[in-house]
Amino acid sequence: MAPVELQTTASYLPTGVVATHVFAVSYISVVVLRTVYRSYVALPPSSATRSREPLRQGYVQAFSLLALVSLAAAAYFSVSFSSLSYRVWATERGVELPDSVFGDNGALRGGEHPGRLQIVRWLNDTPLYRDALEIVAEKARYFWWGQQVNLALVSWSTYLAIEGQRRKISNLWAYLALAQMVNLSYAQNLFFVTVLLTPVPLPENVRDLTRSSVPTWGRYAQLVARVFPAKPEGFVPKPALYLFLLVSNFVATFLIPYASNTPSFMIVSIISRALPFSFLALPYIIPETWGNVHRHPHDTHATYTTLFRSISTISSLLHVKSSFFALFHNTPESTYYRHSLLHPFEEEHRSALNRGSTALSRIFGAVLEHPAISAFGSDVLLSGLSLGIWAAIRGLDPADMLGSSVLFLPQKQKEPGAVSVSRKEETEKPVKQLEATPATRRRGRPRRSENNTPDLDETSAVSKRQGRSSRKVPTNGDDADDASYQPMGSDQMEEGDENAEDDWEAGALAWGLITAGGLGMGSAAIYGAEVIAR
Repeated sequence: MAPVELQTTASYLPTGVVATHVFAVSYISVVVLRTVYRSYVALPPSSATRSREPLRQGYVQAFSLLALVSLAAAAYFSVSFSSLSYRVWATERGVELPDSVFGDNGALRGGEHPGRLQIVRWLNDTPLYRDALEIVAEKARYFWWGQQVNLALVSWSTYLAIEGQRRKISNLWAYLALAQMVNLSYAQNLFFVTVLLTPVPLPENVRDLTRSSVPTWGRYAQLVARVFPAKPEGFVPKPALYLFLLVSNFVATFLIPYASNTPSFMIVSIISRALPFSFLALPYIIPETWGNVHRHPHDTHATYTTLFRSISTISSLLHVKSSFFALFHNTPESTYYRHSLLHPFEEEHRSALNRGSTALSRIFGAVLEHPAISAFGSDVLLSGLSLGIWAAIRGLDPADMLGSSVLFLPQKQKEPGAVSVSRKEETEKPVKQLEATPATRRRGRPRRSENNTPDLDETSAVSKRQGRSSRKVPTNGDDADDASYQPMGSDQMEEGDENAEDDWEAGALAWGLITAGGLGMGSAAIYGAEVIAR
């Protein structure tokens, strides 16, 4: 008796997972765009000056374009990988492939016919996400590209938690979710746009101030605030907690290639993807006694430098390991045999340069071998490009970048009042120049120029250049009050970004660090210099 083929009903759960993924990417992108627009609406008046506004618009447009390119690359390679996976599945099961889109055997033609797309059956039989991740981990030259994204994700999630909390940017989870569900470069460029539009920390009532332009969607923020009370200003978790999370992240990344083709592969991969969210949740879920409250932002520089230096060191070690195995498995033998007419097995020798160039060409050419590898490779290249541009336009100090990436390099000490003193000296220069110029005599009642003080118009002009508003016109009876005047809290300079000229030497250094130590080391150097540059 011939065996009877059992017809099983395909499950719609895998199809629902993929559809939920696509919908979640669209929804979270809208959440991020609303956050970006809220920062734009809440820009302070000082950001609308002639020197800041054109620069900010140009930088925002540049990183927005990079974000669109990253999104387009992710979509293209996702469709290419899905198409390849469907063709392989259809060939193995004897399913006829469509000849066109809307023809007789078209993919989207209604009804049952040869060539109709069997999406539900294909996703039910194919572990799509596992296949994509396992392809990256199964070969050393593939994992050389994939590991760089995982290592850079650790440093970027740390920077996202630190800088997002300092600037009081909401919906930080959405940026990290996009990095996991789309690619790192897309989320990274969107956060760069948000940082450019948030030069100073947002006020506590930013939702109330922007309610007319950006209406709220719910009360989940109030619920989160009730469950996790807000920490005081300047609260930073202890470094030991960060180091524990770092070690956990790197151990999960280290185990990925060894778990390939085993039942525990998806568990290790999911853990490596979920652990970066712990950096965002850490300041909110731990008790206040597990951290320190710093009165001045410069007090945290030593902690942040040590943190990013640890990330850079471990990332560089893992990158060296993956580079060694990639070169070892892709370097051809030193001798080979060539067939010829006179010598059927003629022995030939390859030079070390020939063997090394062949290995490098195989590693770099891996991005063209499979759409899954192309997705990770394009993510590495686009992330590295945007990081170099970011380091250049922010004018990062090369000493800070090296201090955040080189293990035994002595840390650059910054005095808390160094920035304020330099600003005070710069603002006093116009006043001293005015005092040095002789006053001209005018008709009528003599003014206070006899006391070598500038005129009222000149004083107001200087005050405008200093960024301070003149509240009261000084008179002769106010000299004692002026001598004992102390600036109030509203008059003191608030922490925020400063105008910095483009420094493409910093960008070249960033690209050099990425090339030498991988994307993880380069991003740790850039983000470490960024968080201590204020």
